Amino acid sequence: MTTEIKYKIRPAYSFIDEAFDIKKTSGYQLTILIGVDGIAISINEKLINKYIAFESYTFQQVFNFDLVTDLIDILVKTSKLIEHKYKSVVCVLINNFSTIIPNPLFEEDKKELYLKFNAGIDDAVVMVDEMPNLDAKTIFAFPLILKTKLDSLFTSINYHHFSSGLIESLLIQNKNQPAKRLFVHIQPTHLETIVIEGKNLLFYNTFNHHSAEDFIYYLLFVCEQLQLNPENIEVFLIGEIEKGSTIFSLAQKYFRNLKFGTRNDVADYSYQLQTLPKHYYYSLFNNYLL
Repeated sequence: MTTEIKYKIRPAYSFIDEAFDIKKTSGYQLTILIGVDGIAISINEKLINKYIAFESYTFQQVFNFDLVTDLIDILVKTSKLIEHKYKSVVCVLINNFSTIIPNPLFEEDKKELYLKFNAGIDDAVVMVDEMPNLDAKTIFAFPLILKTKLDSLFTSINYHHFSSGLIESLLIQNKNQPAKRLFVHIQPTHLETIVIEGKNLLFYNTFNHHSAEDFIYYLLFVCEQLQLNPENIEVFLIGEIEKGSTIFSLAQKYFRNLKFGTRNDVADYSYQLQTLPKHYYYSLFNNYLL
């Protein structure tokens, strides 16, 4: 492993509660949220459903999962959490190679065909997530090279796509809100736009962005297509975005009802983790599949 590759991974956050005990990890759940922008890791003490440890790392100039797989070798040596044996292990993948199929239309033997309409599946394993609140399934492509690496590290691991938990969690959280709401899940190189009206998903899409202007363009585009008034629509930002960021400042000029989303209260968090903004790492802490 060259020195150049090592510099592509940088630690961002590390919170490990004193309750974390390496002798009790057989009762913990390890969850890994992984994409080309970085990796986040959480530990949940399942008996009391409490998050007691968290680490995150950002990647620099990483554009494919072949390189992500190489960086995992560095992460294994660096992380204070990965090396232990856990009760269960979950990997949540962030990529754009997915599609949603309503349950009445889904046929198991056609899952590869569904995905080929929207995404390439070369050198990938096609997987399926259940979304009961949407009465639909997410079909997604998991890179084979990454799956092989993770399977070698853990005895058994459950794989999911981040969009499944993101959509389901927002539907659960907003089921009693009759008005249309626009949610924006922000990542360093892409954003997800989700429009929900009560129990109904009206829109979901992913866009790449390289500037604050890109970000605003796509939000206004979604509003135009769905005939949403930027002056009235409630817009909730989730993901790793700060109030003082350029994106937030520019968004305030176009959307009057702009606010940060919050994670669901389905688990407890150690006091250290409570210092993390509640809209950060939404896909990790709010995933119903976990």
